[in-house]
Amino acid sequence: MGKTPQAARIVLLLAIVLLLLAGCAPGRQVTMSPAFNPAPEDNIVYIVPFAQSLVPQDFYEAVFDNFVDDLNKNRSRTDVQWYYILKEDLKDIDPAWLTRQVYITGELWGYIENSGCCSTELRAKARLRLFEMEQRDATLEMFFPVETFFEHDRSTLTDERQRLAKGLAKQMADAITDIFARRKSTQPR
Repeated sequence: MGKTPQAARIVLLLAIVLLLLAGCAPGRQVTMSPAFNPAPEDNIVYIVPFAQSLVPQDFYEAVFDNFVDDLNKNRSRTDVQWYYILKEDLKDIDPAWLTRQVYITGELWGYIENSGCCSTELRAKARLRLFEMEQRDATLEMFFPVETFFEHDRSTLTDERQRLAKGLAKQMADAITDIFARRKSTQPR
């Protein structure tokens, strides 16, 4: 009979710890300005190559390339005719022209490979910002923390890095597609 209260305490303590850990898990965050109403001129959305900080080049390229490819694959769900990559830096683009466009900027940072003898944890963070016509500040901002874990006898760092990059790109492309799809569904026909 003396063991039951102690077992109940252990179960209760374990439940509290699990609740606290679940509350600390990373998740996508979206911040939307009251002015948010993307209406692309000529139904083109421009994409500025992402800024990056301490991210492996192959990871960056996989994220960016898959992001653009996924957006273009899903454009039939939206009013967007094409997602077009701007080749110039923002500072080199005519500001008058840019303010008449809808465009997306992004950042990749916080890439970490934490390896042990038998497993590796990968983490990265990304942010997207959507700028609309005649808006100086972003009207939509999304934050994407991602992580994965693998055992060395089941996969390789190269494969898991590519898998994480493709998964991050898909999350970001799906989020942007959903935003433009909602806009399309609420427009009068």
